[in-house]
Amino acid sequence: GCGKSTLLDMLAMKKTAKYSGDVLVNGHVRDSRTFPRIAVYVGQEDVMPAHWTVREAIKFNTVLKTQTATKHMMSEHVCDLLPEAFGLSGVADTYIGGSSVRGISGG
Repeated sequence: GCGKSTLLDMLAMKKTAKYSGDVLVNGHVRDSRTFPRIAVYVGQEDVMPAHWTVREAIKFNTVLKTQTATKHMMSEHVCDLLPEAFGLSGVADTYIGGSSVRGISGG
């Protein structure tokens, strides 16, 4: 109701509505050509399988976003790095969950 998802969509360049002001990335105006290479936004819709673990979801999304030659090496590194960076190490091997599967998700 207060526009959190809309704000994230605007920051991730997923909305085309007009807005004013600048979006800064590390103190620099965001470059729409290079920004998708350094940032990924996963929407709030429950589109990941409930029986995936957090680590499996990270690996799947990393493989989709990574060039072929570096996929395996990069995805393994990211699968270790991201859960730690976001404080999810303790649940990295836990199911994501859903309406019929108990996991980290559930509202």
